[in-house]
Amino acid sequence: MSTVRSIACLSAAIALLCCSGCSTLFGKMPVKQYYVLNFVPSAMTDGRLSPSPYPFTLRLKELDIEEAYARPQIVYRQSPFELLYYNYKMWAVKPNRMVTDLILKQLAAANLVSHVVQRYDEEFNPDYELTGTIEAMEEYDSDQIWFAHLAIRFSLARLSDGVVLYSRQFDNRKRVFRYSPEAVVQELSATLEFIMVQALHDMDAIFAKESGGVGTAAPPTEVPK
Repeated sequence: MSTVRSIACLSAAIALLCCSGCSTLFGKMPVKQYYVLNFVPSAMTDGRLSPSPYPFTLRLKELDIEEAYARPQIVYRQSPFELLYYNYKMWAVKPNRMVTDLILKQLAAANLVSHVVQRYDEEFNPDYELTGTIEAMEEYDSDQIWFAHLAIRFSLARLSDGVVLYSRQFDNRKRVFRYSPEAVVQELSATLEFIMVQALHDMDAIFAKESGGVGTAAPPTEVPK
């Protein structure tokens, strides 16, 4: 019995040492980190063509997204020909839903039209529909310089006859001065806010014409450095 106990104790000690050695050798497993785009939606006050909301209801359809970006891992690239995915840097929400939610909040805060809805079965029947596709949302590393890259295409259609009144692609890169995914997410957020300012001025011009006024779409503007 003594020999059996000795062998058992020795086996337990070896197992404990092995586990301890593995922990020391390989370290702890990395912890997943989750990120969201975020900015504070604001009222549209500067440069608008009508001080009052246009008497329209606008439907925002959930944005589509290119397949390469429709995944929880944050995308980064170091070459135009290769996409890479972080293993432990994740979006907390599906990317297209996250962007759609932010756009919805900005449309509501801008007070450009009387009502903004997402579904046809809501209280107000939509007069126009805003659709979009996220074509890129990524970190771009090039020669020790990092960029946040966001590309979105918007279309605005009149629902009474299906005519597309507006279509524009936004493709913006903004330099990131802190080399971290968190800094990239911050710049992606700022870029989305900037794109929405431009798109709102464009839609202001469209709605001014639709309501009998005269408007001119705002010209493209570079992302502030």
